[in-house]
Amino acid sequence: MKRSIFIVLFAALTMGLSAQDEVVRYFFSPNGNGDEDGSSWENAAAGEYLGATLADAEPGTEFYLMEGAYAPDINTNRWFIPQGVLVKGGYPESMTGTNTKYAYAKGGQSIFSADLDGDGKGDNTSYAFVYIGEGSPTEQSNAYYKDWLKTEVWGITFRDGARINSKYWGNMVFVQAAQADFHFCRFLNNNSTTTDDSNGSNGGLEIWGSSVRCFDCIFRDNITAKGSGAAFQVRARKSNSGATDPADYSIAYFERCEFRNNIAFSTLTSTQNDEKWGTYGGNCSVADNGGTVYIINSLIADSKCWYRGCGIRVSTNVTAYFICNTFYNNPCRSRGDRSTNNGAAVSAGDNSKTYYAGNIMVEYAANDDFTGSDAEVYIQNASAVVQSAGYNIFGTVTNNSTQPGGFLANDNIPTSLATVNTIESIFGSNTIANQGGVSDVIAPLGTAPVAMDLAAVKDAVAAWPIDEMAKVMDLDKDQRRYTRAANSVAGSYDPNGVAPDDEEPIDAVENVYTTVSRQGVYSLLGNYMGESLSNLPAGVYVVNGKKVIK
Repeated sequence: MKRSIFIVLFAALTMGLSAQDEVVRYFFSPNGNGDEDGSSWENAAAGEYLGATLADAEPGTEFYLMEGAYAPDINTNRWFIPQGVLVKGGYPESMTGTNTKYAYAKGGQSIFSADLDGDGKGDNTSYAFVYIGEGSPTEQSNAYYKDWLKTEVWGITFRDGARINSKYWGNMVFVQAAQADFHFCRFLNNNSTTTDDSNGSNGGLEIWGSSVRCFDCIFRDNITAKGSGAAFQVRARKSNSGATDPADYSIAYFERCEFRNNIAFSTLTSTQNDEKWGTYGGNCSVADNGGTVYIINSLIADSKCWYRGCGIRVSTNVTAYFICNTFYNNPCRSRGDRSTNNGAAVSAGDNSKTYYAGNIMVEYAANDDFTGSDAEVYIQNASAVVQSAGYNIFGTVTNNSTQPGGFLANDNIPTSLATVNTIESIFGSNTIANQGGVSDVIAPLGTAPVAMDLAAVKDAVAAWPIDEMAKVMDLDKDQRRYTRAANSVAGSYDPNGVAPDDEEPIDAVENVYTTVSRQGVYSLLGNYMGESLSNLPAGVYVVNGKKVIK
């Protein structure tokens, strides 16, 4: 049985630690290098030890991975990523010494695939392949995400997850009662195949009572059966859709991401001659009382579901912010006994709050229905709140809200079938492709979009109740990380944007939380030990978010 290298290397890697900020670092490659003691790139430990070593890691430990495929912990055949660690993958073989600076925008990927036997099918079967959180992935945690240190994951591809049972325990990556940031990661081909008609599991990323942020990530070709949220699903703490305490709610933040071909899929019935798509958000779903979701400078394209928000379902008492996104071809079409589609791009439920600024939300002309709940954006009833900062381009909108706010005169909402904005009118024959950034995007026609006053949008958004996410939101960049022009355009692609210097290496941990770090003294297991080290025995502690040796 393979084991962790943690015990073997701990003494060597912690020798000479100061009492404040020294960090334990491990270097890995798929096959190992040199002495394989994990002390440098030339002596990278073999990938077969990564899973168990990672599972045993203390808060503050850092892991650096060369690009290539890695197997999970052989004891569980799954990955456990503890809270408070840093995992950065995708480094090339040319890395030397202990250098960790790397231009991620041009980087490779380290692969965590659930296809363990190489037959093209995922093998995690019962539970999520990757778990980040407190307690067990099969139990509902009593913890709160604000009580834990943040985990960071860079340059990892999570793929080929395959679950066959029901419940909402996630398929590929399950984050529960935790803080987690994902940078330049990919969630690909994760497929939930439950046969339980009463319940389902999402495809790529499941979030329970957590704060999760994704930057420059790709969600592509994920499928969920009998459920919702093929790319991601957001739920409250303990998966409680009836939660009323804001402390139970999740925060899900996505900036410069690509969501493409994510499908909520069900099975055929004897009366149907085509596929029956699953319910509630083919691409993204936020459950009742799930919390708050932010989607910024992102592409949501080619999703499919049965009804209620193929691009995203914003359910009861949920808040959602949509800023400078492109929603492209997300056909939400009824099947079976359903008579309404309830919004293709966005469906907003009872007492929801949705905010819009500088988005494009259109379908092909043949798919767009103009009236009632078949509209591209559907605000479900009078209790829902809508607030716009303007400069949106909508296919069709049905707004049943009677609350203050609403859409603006420059939101370009069609008033008749003759004026409906469509993919043909906004994008012409252009197709989704790489336009110089990390992920794929589509370029609008030069004459089609309305001009967008970037400063005006930023001023309006600044007045919204965005809380701590305002500190990380970067509206100056489009999806490609190109700097937007002052006179920009709606959507996630600015044709006048200025390319970044992709050769600039990224070393520092970006966008660190400043308001939710634990204060005081904690054990490495997360137990509160008081406000001072003075009365504690010798050992390793976490003091105000930093590891300290007494």
